[in-house]
Amino acid sequence: MVKIKMISRSLDDHLPSSSTAPHPLQRNLAPHLHPFAKPREYTRAMTAVKLERMFAKPFVAALGGHQDGAYVLGKDPRRVSVVAAGGGDGEVIVHSLSMRRPLLKIQAHQGMVGGVCWTSEVRDGKRGVITCGKTDGTVKIWRSKAFAPGMRVDEEEEGGEQTLDIAGAVGEDADEEDDLAMDEGKRDTVGLNLQPSMVYNSKGGFNGIDHHRTDGVFATASNVVQVWDETRSSPLSTLQFGSSLETVTSVKFNQSETSVLASVGNDRTMCLYDIRTGKAERRIVMRMTSNALSWCPTLPTVMLLASEDHNLYTYDLRNLESPTQIYKGHVGAVMGCDWSPTGEEFTSGSYDRTVRLWNRDGGKSRDVYHTKRMQRVFDVTYTATADFVLSASDDGNVRIWKAKASQKLGPVSTKERQAMEYRQKLVEQWSTEKHVRSIKDQRHVPKSIHNATNLKREMIEAQKVKEDRRRKHSRAGKEKPKAERKSHHCGAKVSELNLLYHYHAIDITMFGANAGHAAGQRQGHNDAATRDPLAAWPGPKERRASEYDGLVSAWPGTRTWPKEVMVCASGAAPFRLLASLPCSPPAVFTFL
Repeated sequence: MVKIKMISRSLDDHLPSSSTAPHPLQRNLAPHLHPFAKPREYTRAMTAVKLERMFAKPFVAALGGHQDGAYVLGKDPRRVSVVAAGGGDGEVIVHSLSMRRPLLKIQAHQGMVGGVCWTSEVRDGKRGVITCGKTDGTVKIWRSKAFAPGMRVDEEEEGGEQTLDIAGAVGEDADEEDDLAMDEGKRDTVGLNLQPSMVYNSKGGFNGIDHHRTDGVFATASNVVQVWDETRSSPLSTLQFGSSLETVTSVKFNQSETSVLASVGNDRTMCLYDIRTGKAERRIVMRMTSNALSWCPTLPTVMLLASEDHNLYTYDLRNLESPTQIYKGHVGAVMGCDWSPTGEEFTSGSYDRTVRLWNRDGGKSRDVYHTKRMQRVFDVTYTATADFVLSASDDGNVRIWKAKASQKLGPVSTKERQAMEYRQKLVEQWSTEKHVRSIKDQRHVPKSIHNATNLKREMIEAQKVKEDRRRKHSRAGKEKPKAERKSHHCGAKVSELNLLYHYHAIDITMFGANAGHAAGQRQGHNDAATRDPLAAWPGPKERRASEYDGLVSAWPGTRTWPKEVMVCASGAAPFRLLASLPCSPPAVFTFL
């Protein structure tokens, strides 16, 4: 019997899957049929990176309404399109990002607003926003049906004007640029006559506030950290490291380990607290003050600090000896920072009038945003969708920026999305090539920032040259190169057995009658420090042994003391106490 081979073809391979789908294309991927594949791909990568920079228009809108500067932001964790902003005149405005107009205006405080946050639960159908004042020393909870998560915005045409039929709409007309006006008969008076549902008083002002993720508890920052319950007029606990009375500037709850609380203060410290025990657990001392902090939403042990030295630092709570990463790029003090909900990126706002976006694994900013009218930026935050960044500046505006400068706003077809993803992969693959990288990283910044960046670079290079020369002309091994991560950090102190050591004076009577057993010697100091221990102390010589400013505690559980004790004095260079200590009580001191 004769065997016959039939050609069998499936129509599914040659016909579109639906009436609207394109016809399938036949491609032969044999390499010999596609010469010069690499040059063609390089050309496509160059085209893709140029298109990315051409379409980079990050600015979306500016939300006005503040008579004074906008200094603090509080995003609603239950809704993606609502944010509250506090101004320098005590006014709090709740903005709708989708409509780009205010929902509610509240004259909350006398003087500057210190912080804004949202309650975690709804009571009587009303959601609450919590505000604190820097000068009037009050914390207030404002509840309105306009804050409820289920509130919907209905727009209807009436006489050629769009009318907002919502509870809690702002009681004044919108900007003329928006071509939106509110019907006179539907003006909401709740924003004008809204009274706080709860008021908490304190002797001093509040610099920051943050709410617990699930419980009805919030924390405030003043000269101490206080934890409050929404239903009680007095604080549940007062958290303090030792006897320090320095001003606390910011406080944040960890969103995963919700009992952990962190704060930064004017004494250059970052403190960790546990609200279950009501005690301070750890503290690190920076070289300069930190203005803000933020917890990573996906890595509970990672914390971001915005510092006065123009840098940002990430710390891992499991090892506080040094920062895990240093982020450089600003030429002014960093005033605010916030993580993206993905945990892979974060944003920062600076005194140099720019907003920068950073990758977690990179030390250089991937993008910088600025406008001619935007002044110093005091707070920034990501939206819950990670698509937009909000900034508050002292020109009185809250600005909306794209998280990706070249991202298209609006619906995107499948074919268009695939093309954008292909171009993005091309740029990533060829990002190490010189010309692609130069186009990708090029950013135009104002002349003042450009000049300040060059000046800062020259100063850093000159400092490195000076250190190299000093090391070259010093005794071998005396001065060793120090890692930059170590140089920005003065050390982490862990309180064992919850005993906090905070001294400000040296008790020389512990050394016995012969002062020769203890010689305070500062590096580079004269011989007077060797003869007199008090000569090495930077404070006045009239200060005596028994005059302690802080908490004095005995070292626990041992009578064997080290012979070398590092003493870090605030405002002075570190020096060593070289002593053989034959007596007790202990003579181990730590100056912070």
